[in-house]
Amino acid sequence: MANDLQGKKILIFQQRRWALRIGHFLAKKLSAEGARLAAIVMKKSIHDFVVKQQDVKYELIINQDEAMENPKKFLEGDDFSLAEICRDLGIDSIWPLIATERTHVKSYRDKAFYGFRKNVSDEEMADYAKAVYKYIKLIFENFQPDLIIVSGFVALPHIMLNLYAARRGVRVITVTDCKIKGLNIFTHDYNESTGPFYERVDELNNHGNNSANRDKAKAYIEEFRRNYRTADQVFVPGEKLSPWKRVRRELSPLRKIWQWYATPQVNHFKNLGIQADWSPPRIILRDHFAGKRYRKFMEEFNYYPLEKLGKFVYFPLQMQPEATIEVMAPYFSNQIETARLVAQSLPDDHTLAVKEHPAMVGRRSSSYIEKIARTPNVKLIDYRVSPHLILQKASLVVSPSSTTIVEAAFYRVPAIQLGNLGTTLKLPNAFKHTDLTTLSRKIKELLETKFDGAAYEEKLLNFVTAAFDTGFEFNYWGVWERAETDEMTKLWQAWKKEIESCLALNKSYVTV
Repeated sequence: MANDLQGKKILIFQQRRWALRIGHFLAKKLSAEGARLAAIVMKKSIHDFVVKQQDVKYELIINQDEAMENPKKFLEGDDFSLAEICRDLGIDSIWPLIATERTHVKSYRDKAFYGFRKNVSDEEMADYAKAVYKYIKLIFENFQPDLIIVSGFVALPHIMLNLYAARRGVRVITVTDCKIKGLNIFTHDYNESTGPFYERVDELNNHGNNSANRDKAKAYIEEFRRNYRTADQVFVPGEKLSPWKRVRRELSPLRKIWQWYATPQVNHFKNLGIQADWSPPRIILRDHFAGKRYRKFMEEFNYYPLEKLGKFVYFPLQMQPEATIEVMAPYFSNQIETARLVAQSLPDDHTLAVKEHPAMVGRRSSSYIEKIARTPNVKLIDYRVSPHLILQKASLVVSPSSTTIVEAAFYRVPAIQLGNLGTTLKLPNAFKHTDLTTLSRKIKELLETKFDGAAYEEKLLNFVTAAFDTGFEFNYWGVWERAETDEMTKLWQAWKKEIESCLALNKSYVTV
């Protein structure tokens, strides 16, 4: 049997912890299959690992950190206008892409878990985009990849690479969650809107259901409605820490400070200064005590009781910085202002119920929360209240992009999605609407629409069926955070199948 990977040129974006836990594993497997490899490497310690390892031979290695730390030097006299870059990428503006770079557009030096003030000048941001464009062109001129693998579409380099490659018929693939517990899917673009899952949903909606997983999908929906199930990667609040875990949390800054002095601090960028990867002792202590202060504030805040709410629309706050809002909903990343505009757009007697994301407790400042709580027609409800209880009472959900939209679908609650996340837009309850000047009209329209008919149930069933048809079971995020398991063979089988499928589809396409 012919080896479909023999001689194929595959570029891997080896970055951070993913590179050590998953990326290097994939590279070894691909190399063993005879694939030719190149790498873009992010984080200085990872670059050192990639250069020194003996398991894989890379034909080309690009040090992304060189472009980030000194873009002028990396350009070496080459220059590209932003207009030229936009034309080549097929976009109108580079700035929404630049805005995804938290190290540049947000300041970790000014505030615990980032302040909303830029960290470097606009000129340096533009130079960085030009440097990324330069190495992407260099890769395509010197390596000409047949396929590109990334850990995720989370920042400027991934998005530019995706756009550049798509216009040349080269797929960029990654794993994402489909919001169905236990299942992972592959996606081919930074808005997570193309790939096998999305094609399968359309196929089932257009041509009926012929899947062996139909009964399994029905059972999943019925079980969710009987017994609310959190999706993967969802932080569940209210976990009681054991005495040992409490001690470890209190001592963690001392451990980090010891590591600061005891180990070389290689992940430092002179131009970016203090970052999450390079926090001197005073910043470690600042973050620790700010986190305690913010968490105490959230635990003692006088929330509006859910039971006292009348008719309301639900607006769940998103984690930030995070790809789901900065990458997929860049024009709605100011959540305070978005909540204000949504609240003033609500018709009739509706109010806006806002809930903090549980994983942001201890990270979001008290002043941020107070601004939300004191916005007209907004009621801040306790972050510890289960979404299950909220969605049973909510008339509608409005969100840039959120797991809550999927959960709302199971409860037949309509949702207005402000952002571009393609996964949730495949749901029968989700409607993309970006014009906030006409939001009142759209809300009224949805409030007057029934979401309990047979057609709705069929489309919801098709969504879940498609997840079972195209997804694979694997603790992907757990392995990403920890180490290899005995089930890594299962991960390779899923990746190999997807890689071979993408390589077989060699016609040009455009994803965005």
